[in-house]
Amino acid sequence: MKRSLPALSLLVATATATAAFADPVTVPSDTIISARQTAFLLSGSVFGAIKATVTSGADVKGQADNAGALVEWAGIIPTLFPAGTDKGHDTKALPKVWTDMPGFLKAAQNYAAAAKTLQDAAKADDKKAFAAAFKQTGKACGACHKAYRAKED
Repeated sequence: MKRSLPALSLLVATATATAAFADPVTVPSDTIISARQTAFLLSGSVFGAIKATVTSGADVKGQADNAGALVEWAGIIPTLFPAGTDKGHDTKALPKVWTDMPGFLKAAQNYAAAAKTLQDAAKADDKKAFAAAFKQTGKACGACHKAYRAKED
């Protein structure tokens, strides 16, 4: 399977980040926070590539791997917030991540479901469904940011 560079970068970063805190006793919280921040930046790059396709009206089938990377990313997000990573390294994560973990997990599941619909539309090469799914994926992503991420200064 051929993956685009942004999708591949996201998967490598998330795999590295997940492996980085497989033993949280030995990994500094700043390292975990940095890994998740980097992975979020890479997911933004993937999202940007998808948006460019929607905006340009280009063939959407080529975005199936990028959308698939977002599905996988959504499943990994909760693992990047272990206890003890609520402070440091300029984290923007709100305490609510840890006090409302069931809600945080549900938000990640919603994002994964929306991204899966996006992936399915890409595989079907259905531009209209892809554009609608992109909008829903953006809403699911944004909903989590609104609830669990501090506003930028």
